[in-house]
Amino acid sequence: MTREVNFTRGRPARIFVPATALMLLGILFAPVVHAQDSVVALKEKIIDIQNAGTLGFRNFSLCSEVSTYGQYVRYPDNKVKAGGKIYFYYEPDNIYTDRSDGIYHIFFTQDMIVEDSDGNSLLNAPTALNFKYDGKTPVLDVYGLNTLTLGDIPPGKYRFVAILHDQLRNAEVRKIYPFEVVP
Repeated sequence: MTREVNFTRGRPARIFVPATALMLLGILFAPVVHAQDSVVALKEKIIDIQNAGTLGFRNFSLCSEVSTYGQYVRYPDNKVKAGGKIYFYYEPDNIYTDRSDGIYHIFFTQDMIVEDSDGNSLLNAPTALNFKYDGKTPVLDVYGLNTLTLGDIPPGKYRFVAILHDQLRNAEVRKIYPFEVVP
């Protein structure tokens, strides 16, 4: 391939780009494009599987500390010290992802309830967590985090109830986690 380049002074110069150099560039960049296409196709398949699955909770844990997705310090049992702060970590399982006009949409809420051993509600927080995502790339790693400050709750047995509402699928699921406050 030959291309002519004109400069304001002097004679035209010719630049020669061999066809093999162009082929080499194509060979070098083709795997990158192919790999990106493969990743996108894989993410689309994962979304299809999640959308067909049943809504649920995965890795529901009582924690003393949570950093980010998949990074948390789980209590060794369900006993926590009075007056402290505890965390409930989970990953929503099979949250529905809507795809329209090149945009990915996720929308879920979660209610938080704390009951004593007699079933009396001590805390009822509808929509304690509200997650809405609209973007050009899919989100596959989503987690929920509930913080509970125990304050002056007396020692005893309690139940933490999380109700996950998938707003796009119009589905809900409930998780009950018993825990004990100790002196």
